[in-house]
Amino acid sequence: MKKIYKRIKINKDLLKTNLPPEELLQNEVSDTIPTGKVIGVYFISYMPPMDTGMPTGETMSRLVPFGISQTDITLKDSRGHLLTETTDIKDYEHKSGGYNEGFKELDFESKNERVTISWETLGSRPICGEFIFEIEAPNPC
Repeated sequence: MKKIYKRIKINKDLLKTNLPPEELLQNEVSDTIPTGKVIGVYFISYMPPMDTGMPTGETMSRLVPFGISQTDITLKDSRGHLLTETTDIKDYEHKSGGYNEGFKELDFESKNERVTISWETLGSRPICGEFIFEIEAPNPC
């Protein structure tokens, strides 16, 4: 077996145009995952972390968040079956540890499976980046 990686970009137009962010807060994208066993996925954001400069603690709880967003992600196969439950984008960010330990674990066989990534952002800051799928593919020998 060899490991291969499939990248699926999300909201890449945000990098080159001045689209209103409201148009990028909810959408979906589909792409084909190569043949093999999909063992994990993680998200790399193209956007720098946002420092809100807001106070913390009790004062924070009374303020309306500005620039803070939460994004729900859903992964489905070509038949509409859930590959993961709907969860926040933070669940897909690389964790500490080795390279393979940072992936959100998946476990499904792909035979050029079409995967759909759906997102809905609650807030004003759309996501922009890429999902990277790790796949154990058969050697062509």
